[in-house]
Amino acid sequence: GRKNCNIVEINGEKGSIWWDLENMNNLHVYWADEEPADTRGFHCINVTESYHPYYDKWWPHGHIIGWENTFVHTAYNMVNAVVNDAKLEPMVATFEDGYRTAVICDAMLQSAKSGKKEEISY
Repeated sequence: GRKNCNIVEINGEKGSIWWDLENMNNLHVYWADEEPADTRGFHCINVTESYHPYYDKWWPHGHIIGWENTFVHTAYNMVNAVVNDAKLEPMVATFEDGYRTAVICDAMLQSAKSGKKEEISY
């Protein structure tokens, strides 16, 4: 069976994106209405290519990253922000991101209880 199938999927009116913890080197993206209908679908993007963030910190092209590498990326972002007064976003969630997420989650719960659409305001 699956060892750690944690998938994050986001769907919107302009497309969808999903990522799986068991296959961390690939990001799956679907752009709605940007392709001919006969070729439309999800695209698998290998995020270990030389033009992606963090590539220069890891192994040569074609080698995969693992679970532990994500913690190194997080630690780097935090230390870099403190030492160099660098911005954390967009690589690290901000307080505002957390607040907006909480508002959305509260609205989702209320909508599930009431069966009605809930307006979201920040």
